[in-house]
Amino acid sequence: MKKSWYLRLLVLLLAAGMIAAGMAAVQRYRAEKSYRTVELAMSYDELQSLARQAGKTVPEVMRVFRESGLTTVLFKEPGADELSNYGNIENMTGQEVLAVSRLGGQPLGNILNTVGNSEIKPDYTYFFTNKKDEALQLSEQLRIKTGKVKLYQNKDYYIISTSADYATLKTTGLGFPGEPLKESDRCGLLAVVQLRNWQGADQKSITGVFKPLKNIPNLSAVAFNDPSVPGYPKQIPYLAKEISSLGVPVTEIEFFAQRGLTKLAILLDKHLVRLHTVRIEEMPKYETADLENRYILAASERNIRVLLIRPLTYYKTGDPLSENASFISNLKKDLEQKGLKTGKASSLPPMAVSRFGLFIMGLGVISGGLLLLERLAYRIKWWVLGIAAIIIYAALLAVALDPARKLMAFAAVIIFPTLSLLTFVRNRWLTVWQSIIMLAVTCVYSLIGALFTVGLLSDSAYILKLNSFMGVKAAHILPLAIIGLIFLVYSGTPPSKAEQAETSGNKFRSSLANLLDQPVLIKWALAGAVLLAILAVYVMRTGNEVVVHPSTLELKFRALLDNFLGVRPRTKEFLLGQPFLLLLFYTGYRGNACLPLLLLGAIGQISIVNTFAHLHTPLLVSLLRFFNGFWSGIIIGLVLILILNLAVRWRKANEHCKDTG
Repeated sequence: MKKSWYLRLLVLLLAAGMIAAGMAAVQRYRAEKSYRTVELAMSYDELQSLARQAGKTVPEVMRVFRESGLTTVLFKEPGADELSNYGNIENMTGQEVLAVSRLGGQPLGNILNTVGNSEIKPDYTYFFTNKKDEALQLSEQLRIKTGKVKLYQNKDYYIISTSADYATLKTTGLGFPGEPLKESDRCGLLAVVQLRNWQGADQKSITGVFKPLKNIPNLSAVAFNDPSVPGYPKQIPYLAKEISSLGVPVTEIEFFAQRGLTKLAILLDKHLVRLHTVRIEEMPKYETADLENRYILAASERNIRVLLIRPLTYYKTGDPLSENASFISNLKKDLEQKGLKTGKASSLPPMAVSRFGLFIMGLGVISGGLLLLERLAYRIKWWVLGIAAIIIYAALLAVALDPARKLMAFAAVIIFPTLSLLTFVRNRWLTVWQSIIMLAVTCVYSLIGALFTVGLLSDSAYILKLNSFMGVKAAHILPLAIIGLIFLVYSGTPPSKAEQAETSGNKFRSSLANLLDQPVLIKWALAGAVLLAILAVYVMRTGNEVVVHPSTLELKFRALLDNFLGVRPRTKEFLLGQPFLLLLFYTGYRGNACLPLLLLGAIGQISIVNTFAHLHTPLLVSLLRFFNGFWSGIIIGLVLILILNLAVRWRKANEHCKDTG
């Protein structure tokens, strides 16, 4: 195959893959554009607490917060010790009933007459209410989840007895009393119910638990309380069927993994909304402005569509009601400034990329990989490897769609940052403007990898974090290792055309042998150790499981950038990668003494591509993050160039003074 035609074919396939990826990216952008409504929620328990502090009823507090922007009340399914907070229901153990009965009095005396003193069991639990509907619902929930239940009636009083011990009932959900739900509906608020798990959840009990949920007015979503969803693992398909009959999404609580939830959401055709909140123990750490910023970032940068607001910890005026209402109002305004609106949480529209489209994108990535290999070894027939890669990828697409697209996306984030640096880093000196243009072109080449990542993984499962990009840390490490090795072995730039004309393996082996035979100076060993330390921190700060967390000062700096720029650029781009790569273009790669500068610059190009691998971040936000990192990195890079020029002039002036002296 003639080399010129071969290269043209690779470029043509690359362009076709980019077009297919671009079409998928446009589809994702349109889906995200209609996915902009956020619920502002507060739990019923905390509304009750605020009502007590303010000396008002819960409906009065609901109306105040509704006017400020609250849209939703979250109802956590109560256990035995929480049930009295939700309605006119009290409970006692049998031992407590017998102890109190000895003191006599009404209405306990009537209750004992109804049940029969001899039937009171010390190890049983007894519930008392004067509401018929609540008595019937509670007895049904107890029957479903605990077994033996008896219901007694004495005039206007209802008594429910169960053989379940009180310790078990404290962690068992006992249904949702109707009156609080009606209150929230009358106040114009939506309802999210949070169900507890229970032992022995089967199809019959799941049906019984979900039956009363169908009568809840303004139901917005269903959430779960425990580490496993009810019926995990066997009954998840039936659980999905029951939730589907409600016509509302299931809720994923951010940073709280729940076994079975991912499978449940997939069975619900990804009808899921994500919820963010702050743990109660974390609340004292936040000032009001920082807390508000945390909620805003969750909604605008991570596609969170339910924000569960905690009541403030500190009050400046001593009026908790007005200060919390003001907080909700400010949060709503800030969300609107970000292009979001409040109301019933929007669901992400379905997105679909055909296997054919994914195949064309894969051809583009493989073509990029072959172009990279051509940069390193001109004489080898890499097209044979390319054909093998195409066959393997096509077979994977046919039998394992998700692993195939993940594998190709991973290849894209390795190939294109590496290719961009090997293409444009040279040993020639450039002017400032030429350096800026070269940096821009290099970033565009790297962004091709980002485009393929977005296109290949354009699916709502990735945006909702039901699935994720694989190999995050490897995607940061491998390009650095490849770039470092190539430049180190060739003692400068990658092989020239004359060098490529040699037998490929001979040149690399001889260059590597010469490198290994070189003595190591202590100064370079120390420099290498420092560079390795920097890279180690860099690796530990990347990925889904971060080992080194940002300091408080860094978090404040990030918040400042978010407030000033709207979307914060990544630190590794605007403080490291872009400035040092700009400086490298300005000075030229003059031997391996410049390798640390190159590796620091490479971090920025790798970060650009990996920014778009954060698929739960809206596409527009990732683009703004790149743009802000690009222009701010140029400014810092120009400062570095200025410092370098001043240092060179000072050195020359100092040498001139010595010569004339």
